[in-house]
Amino acid sequence: MRFSLRIRYAEPGHLARLVRAADEVGFDGVWVSEPWGYDAGPALGWCVANTERMLIGTHVASIFARTPAMTAGLAASLHTLSGGRFRLGLGVSGPAVVEGWHGVPFEKPVGRLRDVIRIVRLALSGEPLDYDGDVVRVPVPGRRPLRFAQAAGPVDVPIYVGALGPVSQRLVADEADGWTPTPYSPDRHDVFATDLERAMEKAGRRVRIAPVVPVAVSADLATAFDVERRWSAFYLGGMGEFYARAATAMGFGAMVDEVVAAWSVKDRAGARAALRPDYFDSIGLFGSVDRIRKRIERYAGAGADELVFELRKPDIDGQLDDLYALGGVL
Repeated sequence: MRFSLRIRYAEPGHLARLVRAADEVGFDGVWVSEPWGYDAGPALGWCVANTERMLIGTHVASIFARTPAMTAGLAASLHTLSGGRFRLGLGVSGPAVVEGWHGVPFEKPVGRLRDVIRIVRLALSGEPLDYDGDVVRVPVPGRRPLRFAQAAGPVDVPIYVGALGPVSQRLVADEADGWTPTPYSPDRHDVFATDLERAMEKAGRRVRIAPVVPVAVSADLATAFDVERRWSAFYLGGMGEFYARAATAMGFGAMVDEVVAAWSVKDRAGARAALRPDYFDSIGLFGSVDRIRKRIERYAGAGADELVFELRKPDIDGQLDDLYALGGVL
């Protein structure tokens, strides 16, 4: 398996320290998260300039945040600057971010995702951008199609998709190169990937599986689990139905109901307290280095090609400590 690191960009000094440490300990790649706020493109440009071998990528860029052609332009820039090390991670995000931050209606997300993937590939091929999809049409009627300006030739960028629903997973099997879900549990691969597996078999192709894996290293397991509480409460209670639905399908429906109920009345402490340690243990890697090393085998057994580690400790020193500890697991 490959091992990579997902970074939430906020502090330039932290980015530099994390990327350099990941490179030093032997990680295969770095992804930069783009939820809302900071743009992943410039941060990844820094990664390109300061690394030589590691893969880089967006994890994940919302299809509602840019025009499809602008997404293609971002991919082309980072691909050429990095010498072919770039991977384009895409996702539909959710209504809270799409409508609350971008001010765009969250409409027909799967159809738009399909159109964006196809438009990006068409634009990067160097052919005229003439596309009439289910949701997106380029150019508008009456305008002449344009082709990529100043392109040296076709650009082949791997496209990864964060997708949890059955319809979007079928799209991944048909259109994408990789699948990078969050949350994900190797213990319940059937819950998360049955539709994807069936669609890949039908399509006669396979995509790379690269789940996000929350990580906190500690000799005390309860302490490691407590680090995850803030994150899981936020995702299950505040980030929409996608995450809650996945946890419910795993068998944690009663827990999810408690978290959502507490979150809805702004009882953040109650939401965190309602979370169960066995849920954390199923979706991430927590505890001592030896325990994490053993539990990584579950991901290999489930067919994962890459683990996208997300360091959960809130301070940069704790994150760096965990990163160097994980280097002994690779």
